Amino acid sequence: MSRAPAFASVVAVSLLSTSFAFAQLPPPEALPPAPPPAAATPPPTTPPSVTAASVLAPTAGWNLTSPAPRRALTRERLRLLNHSLLALPERSRSGRITEGVINLALGGGLFALGFLFSSDTDGASPLRTLLWFQGGYSALNGAVGLAWTPARERLPPIYGAMPMRTGPQRRARLQYGEEALDEMARDSRLRRTLTGVGSAVLGLGTLAILYRDQIFDNAAMPEPTEFNYLIIGLSLVGVAANVITVFSQTEEERIRANYRQELQLLRESGEE
Repeated sequence: MSRAPAFASVVAVSLLSTSFAFAQLPPPEALPPAPPPAAATPPPTTPPSVTAASVLAPTAGWNLTSPAPRRALTRERLRLLNHSLLALPERSRSGRITEGVINLALGGGLFALGFLFSSDTDGASPLRTLLWFQGGYSALNGAVGLAWTPARERLPPIYGAMPMRTGPQRRARLQYGEEALDEMARDSRLRRTLTGVGSAVLGLGTLAILYRDQIFDNAAMPEPTEFNYLIIGLSLVGVAANVITVFSQTEEERIRANYRQELQLLRESGEE
C-alpha cells in the first residue's frame, strides 16, 4: 500500500484533532504641629478613607442585612451577570453552525473519496477504510454539533427576558442567572469530555486501520520506515493533546470563575 495518501490523511486528522487551549493605600498625611500647652484644642482628626462600601452606603457601611446595601449588591451582581451572559448566544451560535457545516462537508468529502479506491482481494483497502472511518467521525461530529444546542445558547435568552422592575423580580433573575452559570459549566464540561475522548479514539482508530496487518497478523512494517515513525508520532501527539483538553478549563467554567471572583471582591469590600 502506498503510504503517501495515508500519510497526508493522518497529517490532516492530527491537525484537526489538535486544533482545540492565568490598592495602594493613600499616602499618610502630615501631622499638624503640636498646639501650645495652654491651648486646649482637640486632637487632629484624619478623614476616613473612601472605599467602595462608603460610596454605596456612606452612612451605614456595607451591612448586607440593611435594605439599601442589599439592593446595591443585587444590582451589582445583576450587572456582572449581564456582562457574562447576554453576549454569549449569538457568538456561540454562529461559531457552532459554521463548525458543524464544515465538519459535515468534510465528512461527506472523505466518505465519497473512499469510493475512489478499489477493493483488495481480501476486502476493502486500508486507505478506503481509513477515509470512511474519518469521514464518518467528521460527519457525526458535525451533525451532533448542529443538533445539540448548548446551554450557553439556551439559558442566556431566558435570563435576558426576565423582568427586574421590582425587588422579587430582580432576586429571581439573579438566582436564575447564577444557576445558569452552573448549568452552562456542567454542559461545557460534558461536551469537552466527549469531544476529547472522541478525538482520541479517532487517532487510535487511525493507527489501528493503517497497521492492522502488523497488529493482527504480525506482518513486517511497510517501507519506508521513516513514514511509520512520523505517522505513529503524529497520531500519538494528537491523542495526547486531546486527552489534555479534557482536563483543561472550558470558556463557561472561566466565565463562572471570573463571576465568583468579582462577587467575592464585592463582598470583601463591603465588609471593610
